[in-house]
Amino acid sequence: MAYLRAAARVLVGVPALAATAVGVVLLSWLPVEWRGIRLSAWIFSLGSRTVLLCLGLRFCCPDRERVVQQRGFIFSNHVSFFDTLVMSYLLPARFVAKAEVRRWPFVGVIAASTGTVFVDRADRTKRADVRQAVAASIQQAPYPPIVVFPEGTRNPEDSLLPFRYGVFEIAAETATPYLLCAIHYEDTEAMTWHSQKEHIVTTIKRIVLRDTTRVWLIPLEVVQPHPGDSPQALADTARDVVGQALAAVRANGAPEVCA
Repeated sequence: MAYLRAAARVLVGVPALAATAVGVVLLSWLPVEWRGIRLSAWIFSLGSRTVLLCLGLRFCCPDRERVVQQRGFIFSNHVSFFDTLVMSYLLPARFVAKAEVRRWPFVGVIAASTGTVFVDRADRTKRADVRQAVAASIQQAPYPPIVVFPEGTRNPEDSLLPFRYGVFEIAAETATPYLLCAIHYEDTEAMTWHSQKEHIVTTIKRIVLRDTTRVWLIPLEVVQPHPGDSPQALADTARDVVGQALAAVRANGAPEVCA
């Protein structure tokens, strides 16, 4: 039964992913917007829903309107490659990604077509330019929100990595509000790439063979920073808020609100 389910997921999911990619790239050339957002980004959002469904992931969010109505930034923990699809389920969010993502086959083209802001973290001399680019982007268009994972990398562990304060500095300098969120997978073990030593085929096999599970996007609080606020203090407080929310979910269970 598990193998039949896996075959169905692959046979439906791969064409859905391919169709989404083609639609995003083709429509990115059209200067068409709906609700102030590029049509290509809406296609990616729709494709995210379809792919999550094909993967057997049920999306849960206890307060969808807080996400949909957010202007500015959204900051969340980073668990899996699928976090981007989870954050795009409700609306076509924009993302800040490492510069090398732009060069990734397939993924880089989609990311560029949906308004991703690429940053070069390796070159310290360019960090000021990066912050200026992100600040200019959020000031020019606060909607759709820009999603940032302040841990800086995927972290499927129970404890959060330190939150990098650079994006909090941008938020404070531009007085841009940010919504803190927590992402929680019912089966984290199955939904993440364990290490670079694990072959991609092994990862895909584990994902498609597992039972249907849930993933939660939990909106927490909106923070309105001001110029002069300490970026490090803002980052530390945000980490505490997200960490406490995740601890509560693990101890008491997540809200029973699913699509």
